[in-house]
Amino acid sequence: MKKESDPIGAKSGIRLETIRVVKANPDADDMSRLEIRVREESSAVGKQGTADHGTTTEVVQPGLVRWIVLVAVLAIAGVYTGFHIGRGWVPADDGVLAQSALRVMHGQLPNRDFAEIYTGGLSMLHALAFRAFGVNLMSLRICVFLFFLAWIPAVYSIALRFTSTVTAGVITLLAVVWSYPNYPAAMPSWYNLFFATFGAAALLRYLDRRMARWLFVAGVCGGVSILIKVIGAYYIAGVLLFLVFLEQSETGIEEVDSKKDRELKKAGEHAIFYRIFTTGSLLLFLSVLLLVLRQRLGMGELYEFVLPSVVLVTLIFLGERGVRARTKQRFQKLFRLIGPFLGGFAAPIFIFLIPYARSGAVSSFFRGVTSSAISRASGLGVIRPLGAEKLYYALPLVGVIVAAMYWEKFQSKLIGVALGLATLALVVRAAYSFDFVYGIWCSVVVLTPLTVLGGAVLVGLRRKRDARTLSERQQVFLFISLAATCSLVQFPFAAAIYLSYMVPLTLLALVAIVSTGKTQRGTYTLAAAVGLYLAFGVVSLVPKYIYEITWIVGPMQTMQTPRAGGLKIEEAVFFDDLARFLRAHSPNGMMFAGNDCPELYFLAGLKNVAHDDGGESPEEILKAIQSDDLNLVVMNDRPFFPGAAIPPEVKDEVRRRFPHNVRFGIFDVFWKR
Repeated sequence: MKKESDPIGAKSGIRLETIRVVKANPDADDMSRLEIRVREESSAVGKQGTADHGTTTEVVQPGLVRWIVLVAVLAIAGVYTGFHIGRGWVPADDGVLAQSALRVMHGQLPNRDFAEIYTGGLSMLHALAFRAFGVNLMSLRICVFLFFLAWIPAVYSIALRFTSTVTAGVITLLAVVWSYPNYPAAMPSWYNLFFATFGAAALLRYLDRRMARWLFVAGVCGGVSILIKVIGAYYIAGVLLFLVFLEQSETGIEEVDSKKDRELKKAGEHAIFYRIFTTGSLLLFLSVLLLVLRQRLGMGELYEFVLPSVVLVTLIFLGERGVRARTKQRFQKLFRLIGPFLGGFAAPIFIFLIPYARSGAVSSFFRGVTSSAISRASGLGVIRPLGAEKLYYALPLVGVIVAAMYWEKFQSKLIGVALGLATLALVVRAAYSFDFVYGIWCSVVVLTPLTVLGGAVLVGLRRKRDARTLSERQQVFLFISLAATCSLVQFPFAAAIYLSYMVPLTLLALVAIVSTGKTQRGTYTLAAAVGLYLAFGVVSLVPKYIYEITWIVGPMQTMQTPRAGGLKIEEAVFFDDLARFLRAHSPNGMMFAGNDCPELYFLAGLKNVAHDDGGESPEEILKAIQSDDLNLVVMNDRPFFPGAAIPPEVKDEVRRRFPHNVRFGIFDVFWKR
C-alpha cells in the first residue's frame, strides 16, 4: 500500500491524500487500481468569513469499474444479437427442435415415445419455453438467447483473470461476434458451449478456493451438457485430462542431494501402479478418439482432432519425470478431485432418468440415444475439416502475436498504427471479396491445434515450483484441454458454423497463453490483432450468415404463420402458402412428410403418423402410408443429406395410393380426396 500527500494542496490549505492499492500484475492498467481519495477542504460561508470544515470522500473501486464494463458489454451484445435473433433459419433445424419440444409438451418422453434426434434434455427445456413464451419458433430462440446472456458474464469473468477490465470486455465482445449471433437458432451445440464455459469458470473458482463444491458444479455442467447433446462428453474428457494434470502438478516436487530426495525417489518408484493406471487411461482415451474418427480419419482429422489430444497426453507423460509420491497418496489425491466432479456429472442424469425408470423405459432411452448418435454421425459426414495445408493462413496472426509477446522493437505506437491501417484495409476488402473472407476465416479454423501446441510448450517450459507459476500452468492447461477436446464438435460435420460452437474456448486459451507467457506488453500490436477479428466479425461474418456460406442470402420477409412467431426468412410467402395448403388438405390433422422436412409438421400444425419427425426408412414410410386415416403425404425431393433421399419405388407407391398431386418448390404434395 502506498500513501501519497499532495504538496500543492497543502500549500493552499487543502490536504489531498491518495491511498493506492495496486494489483500485483505490473501490466494492469489504471482502471485496475484501487484509489481512495480523501479531500479535506475549508470553505468560507457567509459574509462574516466564518469557516466550515468538511470532508469529502471519493472512492473509485475496480469492482465498480468491472460492473460498469460488464453492463456495457451485456448491453452491446444484447442489442446487437437481438437484432439478428429473428432472422434466418435452416428449416430442418428449427423444425425438428420445435416438433420435439411440442411432443414433450403433450406428455411424450424423448427416445421412448418418439425418435429424439438428441439426448432429450433440450426438448424438455424447449417445452418449458413453449409454455412460458408461446408455441412458436421465436420462443426457442428467446430461450437460448437468455442462456447466451448468462454466458457473457462467464466469459468476461474468465477473461478478467488474465487481462485488464476494458480488455476483458473487448475479448468478451470478440467471443460474442464469433459465436451465437452467427446462427441464432436454439441449437444444442450452443448450450454445449455455454455449459463448457460455465464449467471452466467453476474450475477456476476451485483453483482459487479449493472447495469440492466447485468441482461438483463443474460436473453438473457436464451432466446437463450431455443431457442436451451427447457431445457434452467432450467437455467431460477435457476436464478429466485437466484433473489428471492437476494431481500431477501439485504432487510433483524437486529435491536434490538429500536423504529426503532419495526417499522420495524410492516413493516415486513405488508409484508404479498409479502410473500404470494413468498411462493406461490416457492411452485408452486416445484409442477411443481414434475409434470414433476411424471411418473418416484423414489428414484434416489428424491435424484438427488427434494432434491436440496427443499433445496434451504427451505433456502429462513428460510431467511424470518430476513426481515423487507413493501410489496410495496419488490415488487419494486424484479421487478427491475426480469424485466430486463425477458426482456432479451423475446428479442431473439420475434426475433426468427418473420418469424413464418409473415407466420401465431406461433401456429404450439408451437404445434411442445410441442409435440416434450413430445414425447422425453416418448421415452428417459430408464435410471434412481443413488440414495443416491451410496453416499459411494463420502464420501472419501467429507471427504478430509472438512478436508482440517477446520482441521489444515490436512495441512502438508506430507498429500499432501500421497494423491498425492494415486491419482497416483487410476489413474493407473482406466486405467486398469472398477471397479475403475465406482467408481470415481459415486463419481461425486452423488455430486451435496451434494454440494447444503453444500452450503445451509454455506449460512444459515453466517448471518453477512457486505458487504463482504453478497456478499459471494449471490455468493454461485447463483451457488448452477444453479447446482440444471441445473442438471435436466439428466432427463429423465440419461446416463453417461448427467452428463457432467452440472457437470462444480457443480464444480464452489464447488469452491465457499470451497473458501468462509474454515478456513484453504488446499493447498496440495485440489491440490491432483483436480489432481485426472483431471488426471482421461485425462487418462480414455475421451479416454473411456463415451457416449458409455456400450462397448469398437474399432479402428476408416476416412469416405470417402464427407458429413462426414473426421469424424473418427468405421464402416467407412460400412457407406461409404451403402451411395453409397442408392444413386445408388434412381434415383430421394427420400427415406424413419426409425426409428432412419436420418444419412442415410444426408450421402447419399437423401430427406425424410416424415415429420420427426427421424422416423414416423406406420400410417405415411404406408402413405409414397404409393407414386409412392418412390423407396427406409430402415428399422432399432435395433433402440436405443424400442418405435421406426417398427411393423411387416408395415414391411410386405414394403416387398410386394418393392420386392427387401438386408441386411446391422442392416438395411434392399428394392427397387422396
